[in-house]
Amino acid sequence: MQMKLLKGLLDLIAFGYIIFTLLLLAGVVDANTVLNNDVEDRVLTLYKIIAAAAGVILLARTLVSNLYIADLKHDRHRAELKINELKASLYEKRQAFRSNSYQEAAAEAENSN
Repeated sequence: MQMKLLKGLLDLIAFGYIIFTLLLLAGVVDANTVLNNDVEDRVLTLYKIIAAAAGVILLARTLVSNLYIADLKHDRHRAELKINELKASLYEKRQAFRSNSYQEAAAEAENSN
C-alpha cells in the first residue's frame, strides 16, 4: 500500500512538472516572472534546473514503478504459495477421509461375514 501511495505521489509530481514546463515553454508563464529578474543567464539557469529536475523525477518514478511491480509480483508469489499449501492440505484430508472410509467399509464387510 505504501508503494502505491508513493507511486501516486510521484505521478502527481511528474504531472505537475509537465504542466509547469508546458506553460513555461508555451509562454503562458514567463521565465523572467518566475525569477523576478531580466537577466538572460538566470533564464538559462532556470532551463538547466528544469532539465535536471526532469531527470531526477523520471529516474525516481522509474525506480518506484519497478519496486512497485516487484512488490506486486512478490505478493502474487506468496498468494500462490498459500494456494498450494491449501491444495495440499485439502488433498491430504481427502486421502485420509478415503482411507478411513475404505477401512470402515472393509471392517463392516468382515463383520457381516
